[in-house]
Amino acid sequence: MTDTPDFPALLASITRCNAVYETDDAVARAAFAGLGCAVLGRISDAEHQAVASIPADGIPTLTISGTRVSEGSTSDTLGDLWQDVDFTPVNVGGGAIVASGAHARASIYAWMLALHPGPWRIEGHSLGGQTTHVAPLFVPLDSLHSMIAWEPPKAGNALFYEAYAPWFLRCTTIVHGRDPWAAWPWTSAALVHPAPLLWLQKDSWSVGGWPGAGLPLRWADHDTDQVMLAVRALVAA
Repeated sequence: MTDTPDFPALLASITRCNAVYETDDAVARAAFAGLGCAVLGRISDAEHQAVASIPADGIPTLTISGTRVSEGSTSDTLGDLWQDVDFTPVNVGGGAIVASGAHARASIYAWMLALHPGPWRIEGHSLGGQTTHVAPLFVPLDSLHSMIAWEPPKAGNALFYEAYAPWFLRCTTIVHGRDPWAAWPWTSAALVHPAPLLWLQKDSWSVGGWPGAGLPLRWADHDTDQVMLAVRALVAA
């Protein structure tokens, strides 16, 4: 990632990722329609919440919700929180491992591919971003357009990203400010982020590794509203 990112496209992505948290089916579909998306399908159950749509740019897009803390039922919240917390490694072959919480949501990809052959853009915020990162295990390369992972917890080890390097050449991973959840799991040395990361601040951006080490962390930086403000400022700049 050496060129200036396409911030208008990233703003459209994070806006969809904000809208996908809506738990009411009719309201969620109306929100995506209001963003210029033709909705292909929506799923909301104890393990997943996502919208499949075709936005104005014509790219079939799966937008995956993160942890439903203030939205949804108690069972949805508890299920999502457990997927966040559960980073027990799943061996996916050749020494590659992924976090089990994200891996447990993988059936979303069979649902997606049954709706449209793609190629798909896959995007999500937080747990949704981590779920995006495990997509290469379940989505053939010729069915993948791109991946956009917003503030994801760490999803795999270095061998995982090496094994699926062609997929991750199509991936943009974004962290914002001093978001502590982008460093989750805090105690795991094996799980890491794919490189490079796009680090956003209110008026600037940079590309490199995880920038949060040694900085005072700020919980509010994980909020999608704050991320949208940062991206809007970079669009304006």
